[in-house]
Amino acid sequence: MPKRPANSVLSGPSPKVQRKGITIEEKIKVLVALSKGNGASSVGRQFGLSESSVRTIKKNEEKIRAAYASPDISKNKLHLKSAVYTEMENALTLWMEDMRRRKLTISGPMVQEQAYTIQSQIVAKQGKSTEEMKFTASTGWLYKFMKRIGTKNITVTGEAASADYGAAEEMKIKMKEMVEEINYSPQQVWNCDETGLYWKRMPKRTYIMKNEEKAPGLKVSKQRLTVLLMANAAGTERLKPLVIHHSARPRAFKNVFISKLPVLWRANKKAWMTSSIFDEWYIEHAIPAIENVNKKHNMANRAMVITDNASSHSKHLCTVSDDVKLCFLPPNVTSLIQPLDQGVIALFKRYYLRFTMQQMANAMDRDKDLTAPAFWKSYTIKDAIANISRAWNSVPESALNGVWRNIWPDIVNDFKGFDAASDVKAIVKLGKEIRGDEGFQELQENDVVELLHSMDEPLTAEAALEIAEMAKENDDDEESTENSAQAKKEMTIPKLKNFMQNINAAIECAIQDDHDMERSMQVGDALRRAASTYSNLLEKMVTAQQQRTITSFFRPLTPPGECKCSCEE
Repeated sequence: MPKRPANSVLSGPSPKVQRKGITIEEKIKVLVALSKGNGASSVGRQFGLSESSVRTIKKNEEKIRAAYASPDISKNKLHLKSAVYTEMENALTLWMEDMRRRKLTISGPMVQEQAYTIQSQIVAKQGKSTEEMKFTASTGWLYKFMKRIGTKNITVTGEAASADYGAAEEMKIKMKEMVEEINYSPQQVWNCDETGLYWKRMPKRTYIMKNEEKAPGLKVSKQRLTVLLMANAAGTERLKPLVIHHSARPRAFKNVFISKLPVLWRANKKAWMTSSIFDEWYIEHAIPAIENVNKKHNMANRAMVITDNASSHSKHLCTVSDDVKLCFLPPNVTSLIQPLDQGVIALFKRYYLRFTMQQMANAMDRDKDLTAPAFWKSYTIKDAIANISRAWNSVPESALNGVWRNIWPDIVNDFKGFDAASDVKAIVKLGKEIRGDEGFQELQENDVVELLHSMDEPLTAEAALEIAEMAKENDDDEESTENSAQAKKEMTIPKLKNFMQNINAAIECAIQDDHDMERSMQVGDALRRAASTYSNLLEKMVTAQQQRTITSFFRPLTPPGECKCSCEE
């Protein structure tokens, strides 16, 4: 039998079959075809797949359908393996962002440990044991995860870095050199820092918290905000706080102009600081506010803003202004020298808790039937915003100045330090005035201290998972644009007149009932000054109304040839 020519196509090796990638959406179509009674071989021919591939898709049907239903997974994703761990990786990313926000460095082993813990909790919620969990948080998975989220600054092996005392001392020297070179005054040097705030959390001893722990579903005490604070080294100026919430327009803001809030309001699903939010805040709000302060005090238009090197703080912001310089602190020094982190943020949180409890006690004084659980149910993010503003404005100038002692001691005045113990005692005293919850009556100082510490602790795996679930939930608290446009609160002339009559009545009451005439007159003057904004607004509205009334007597002039009156008849 003659041999085939060497160049015959039959003599060469079989061409290598290219493995076909198939998306999750296409896998769903395969499953639909199978559900109609078609066999694996015929479905394979229909989609250009091998029979074994079709059978593998059928075997993984539950995982594929779960991935397809998830809003966090692209329907064009080719590989299901990583998609299975999307819930865990979302929570893990939150944990990492929280660590960065707290300026805590993280290592690869720490990430692997948290990933395994979070995935174990997810498996437990599904009613399975950890023995059934195939995920091991391997180094291979870690590398791929870091690539997926675009993270490079994690030490894959070794321990996380601790506070760098050497870098802190070097920064202190550098700070002195920068200030002397440009001749900045304390009014021209600023610090901004952000913190997390669990805005609806009370001591664990109270029945409010105990009942919440027993109730199913997401816990309101886990709802957090990010608050960005900024003040100058002199302590004489502070900017309006920036607050980041998970909802752009909560229902509690109905009939409220967001632009008129006592804070700057921003939102994203995680209630987290992002580079886009920080960029917009720094360019559109911080720089103009600093320039206004310089102008108000007749100072040269120059300033320096000190901040930490968080990933959300974009380095390109150093070039956006020639007059306002942005200076980044080195890594691992925040706990040592970042001014607002040296006690001001902790004081702000103590004040927030105190004002919240004061609001509860005052509400119960007005309504003797009101109980603590009823008040807490009605306590909204709008109330929290008011208390955030009060707390920030209550931080004394001496504290805002005194916290610069570790980085710029030359400008610190006679600062005596913080009296956290007295603040805690005041909070406990307020708590004991609250009715309808025996937990408040039994409140101890260590309960308050524990609560305040819980606001500063890094996220646990469980908390990160809960926040990730919150981000996935449809925001039932969101007010639709359509509804918000239907009605808006408005200060009318009758409302303003009623307000001013109440002010005048209060002043008259003080004068009549107080035997100390000088004191009552001081109170009256203070009330008039406080109400002057509304008094001036009322005057302007009345004047505008009178002008409209006068002009209504005059007819508009009619152009020649268009007169329709009886004089032309």
